[in-house]
Amino acid sequence: MNARRRTKPDGLPSRVYIRYGSYFWVRNTDEKWIKLCRVDEGETRMFERLAEEKRKTDVDGDEGSMSRLVAIYMEQHAKHYAESFRDEWCRRGEDVRKAFKRHGIEEIDPGAVQDFLLGNWPDKLPTQTAMKGWLSKFFAWAVLRRHITINPCREVALKKPKMRKVYIPHGHFLAIRAALAAYKYKKAVRGEVQEVTAKVPTGPEMQVFVDLCYLTCQRSTDIRELRWSQVDRHAGVIHFVPSKTADSSGEAVDWPITPEIDEVLRRAKELRRSIKVQALADDFVLVDRSGKPKTAAACRDAWRDALVRAKLEGKDYTVKDIRAKALTDAKKAGYDIEALQVAGAHTDRATTEGYIKQRDVPVSTVRLSIPR
Repeated sequence: MNARRRTKPDGLPSRVYIRYGSYFWVRNTDEKWIKLCRVDEGETRMFERLAEEKRKTDVDGDEGSMSRLVAIYMEQHAKHYAESFRDEWCRRGEDVRKAFKRHGIEEIDPGAVQDFLLGNWPDKLPTQTAMKGWLSKFFAWAVLRRHITINPCREVALKKPKMRKVYIPHGHFLAIRAALAAYKYKKAVRGEVQEVTAKVPTGPEMQVFVDLCYLTCQRSTDIRELRWSQVDRHAGVIHFVPSKTADSSGEAVDWPITPEIDEVLRRAKELRRSIKVQALADDFVLVDRSGKPKTAAACRDAWRDALVRAKLEGKDYTVKDIRAKALTDAKKAGYDIEALQVAGAHTDRATTEGYIKQRDVPVSTVRLSIPR
């Protein structure tokens, strides 16, 4: 609702109105009604809150409309993203604000967008694509709010990222898994240098994480966010609703609790006994030493540290490659594409086929002899 013109003076500051017993300020950048305080809290409190809200848009005299509008867009839309992605989404927004801090939104044309993408991430095609997507949604919002008339991202063409073909061999996978829990170092004992094995405090929970990622073929995000309420002992399955498609296809999968998975869940239960806080009735399966859910950053850092300890730091293995390995191994074990499509919670069979083809190297059956 837009701010209305006053028909008679009421003594209130510009764009401040009384509604439902509270003071509201209509922000001039997007016409949003911002609640300041209750009327019974007094005008002094109202002026304090008004100053606070105005500082959010006028904090820097050199800040252009582009940066200010991005901040407003982030405030309105961050809540629509899953907690597992929200911090990354906001970080991308801050990158945009920093790059265009002194620009007006009307100055941003396709050339400026392309320079921003290629100048900051010249060799990172996936990041270019992700940032263009972020900007495109922002500019679409800005068009609807009548701040601009054309989305400048429409004319920007980027190279498609190469399909990832990384496959973790069994030996490397086991080496990384072991390195998550322990490391070796040399120590002088009574004049002799001995090799000592030490435990990594987060090792047991990270091994639970890796094992569930592999045994269930699910995305790492869905394993981190797995709750005990999803573990249905009566039906003998784990109910997965993939977070990536929750707001689109919503494709779900019930995964049987196999003896191998049951053993991993048992280890997860045992880890709860040593945490600092009491477990809730419906808590996360995977938690840190303080009883909080494991973050993506914590899992990523632990994985990278394990790569170094396993002397595999030169390999481009990531946590997300565990799922690819699991599906590829399942295909090699004889499971057909329909079974793999269900396991991967893919709505499109082509997605599953492409996923496996990237890592499943065909073996030629041609046999020749030297001509005589």
